Amino acid sequence: MRPTTKLSDARRGLTLLFACVASAGLHGCWDDSNSSSAAPAPAPAPAPAPATFTVGGGITGLSTAGLVLANGADTVAVAASATGFTLPTAVAQGGSYAVTVQTQPAGEHCSLTNATGTINGANASDVTVACAAVAHTLSGTISGLPSAGLVLTNGSDKVSPAAGALSFNFVLPVAEGGAYAVSVTTQPSGATCSVGSGTGTMGTVDVASVKVTCAANTYHVGGTITGLTAAGLILANGTDTVSPAANATTFALPGTVAFGGSYTVEVKQQPTGQTCVVGGSYPATMGAGDVTNLAVSCMAVSGLSVVVGQTSCPLPSRVDGNGTSASVPFAEGLVFDRNGNLFVVGTGSRAVQKITPAGDVTTLAGNGLNGTADGTGSNASFGFPQGIALDTAGNLYVSDYYAIRYVTQAGVVTTLAGNANVPGRVDATGTAARFSQTKSIVTDTAGNAYIADSANNLIRKMTPAGVVTTFAGGGGGTTAGFVDGNGTAALLSAPVGLAIDAAGNLYVADYLNWAIRKITSAGVVSTLAGGGPSNAGLADGTGSAARFGGTTDLALGPAGSLYVLDQSYTAVRLVSASGVVTTLAADPRVVTGTISATAFTMPAGQVAGIGANSSGTLYLSAGCAIQKFGP
Repeated sequence: MRPTTKLSDARRGLTLLFACVASAGLHGCWDDSNSSSAAPAPAPAPAPAPATFTVGGGITGLSTAGLVLANGADTVAVAASATGFTLPTAVAQGGSYAVTVQTQPAGEHCSLTNATGTINGANASDVTVACAAVAHTLSGTISGLPSAGLVLTNGSDKVSPAAGALSFNFVLPVAEGGAYAVSVTTQPSGATCSVGSGTGTMGTVDVASVKVTCAANTYHVGGTITGLTAAGLILANGTDTVSPAANATTFALPGTVAFGGSYTVEVKQQPTGQTCVVGGSYPATMGAGDVTNLAVSCMAVSGLSVVVGQTSCPLPSRVDGNGTSASVPFAEGLVFDRNGNLFVVGTGSRAVQKITPAGDVTTLAGNGLNGTADGTGSNASFGFPQGIALDTAGNLYVSDYYAIRYVTQAGVVTTLAGNANVPGRVDATGTAARFSQTKSIVTDTAGNAYIADSANNLIRKMTPAGVVTTFAGGGGGTTAGFVDGNGTAALLSAPVGLAIDAAGNLYVADYLNWAIRKITSAGVVSTLAGGGPSNAGLADGTGSAARFGGTTDLALGPAGSLYVLDQSYTAVRLVSASGVVTTLAADPRVVTGTISATAFTMPAGQVAGIGANSSGTLYLSAGCAIQKFGP
């Protein structure tokens, strides 16, 4: 063994050891697999804790305490007026959440949006809580509300109940704890309303206990009086009466009538030596104010006076002249113009005569011969003329049996509609139209003429251009009957006399129905007075309680009344606008204890027709004279 070699090997081993340690560390210089005493492996490092995130969001409208929000068992109590929240327990990445309202705040209700989701690497901060005050409806009951116009107010909220409403509801609810105060800001028409239980603080339930109580106001009834010169007049509305003194010009009944109530003013007792009528249509309904426009018109019971002509007819019967030197025979049609001139026509003269206010009588057209010739003055002829009316220009319409003739102020006569020799029922223009026994004729303010087409049981209408239509009656044909209704659905029976008021209402002497009918400008037919076809007679009364015989002519009287010529009883009747019938004069042989008939004595001879001037003064044609009732 060579020592130098061993030393070299030792040195070589140390060199390798130092190199191993320097490069791999001490442990890496041994082969563990060859060592029976190797060290154990170290434990692995612990895993990092999982990431967590918060759940929360914004709050709006919260004004009270008590709100509790929850995510499962995790809860948070939110303070009053808070604008945001965060649940105390965070949620791990990937975990789900579902926020709910566990407890609502006092007097409020909160709702959630974006309340559910899954955590995805960030805090969930988009949950939205919207709170609002809990509100309840405000309503109540109404009693006695007779009309519209009531306005109830609660703050800025208003409600306008309809007439007759029994309840009301405000549109806007009232928050719990909020104050309410219901008041009347506008009273209804004709009534006064008050509010009970109308103020308070809204609790946790709807309020429906407000009470609105209404009562109709009451008003006086009165008006004006014209022509009263004597004492004794008593006006009445039921049991409420007033006795105006002689020469009184106004009246007022002492009692009152509730809004919406009815009233009927009538003459309970006539003044000494006078006859008074009350204007107006009754029963009337009280409006929202005192009635001050009723008109009572009185006329003296001074008998008849001859205006022109003679009560006994001379030969020839038609004589022009002045006053009693003239003769105007059996004029069935009478009409006044705006200047007070009276135009008359009748079968006794077969001519149109003009009577001036001074009593001068002239013949405008017609020669007295039975005929149908058109022409001027005496070159024209009439067959059976019975009705006469004025158009808007002052020219005349004359009903001549089956035709309507037109007479100018110069006396030029033409046939405007129908054919005097051919009866029928045809709606058409001019001479193509057909009538059957035309009687009375009247005109409205537009110049339309209305004709009593007696044998056809119709009222016909004719325009200024001569266009003829059926206005009322006939049931679509020429059927006679006693039926109220609209236009041709109504039934008449031999209508004869007509009158028309300023409002365009027609009044019809319905001869064989023994009644007075009223037809509005719209064609609605009603019965003003009289009992119908099985109830003829001579009896005063109101409406259907009154009785007539054969009514042949009508004229407008004072205060909206009608004069009626009742030829069956040689009587002149007065019908008020409300259908109250009194007899002014009658043949004494038919007057009974229920009829006074003291206004005047009926003239000798047959009364052929009646008329009235613009003041409502009555004129009668009897014999060959025109007589006047009143001053």
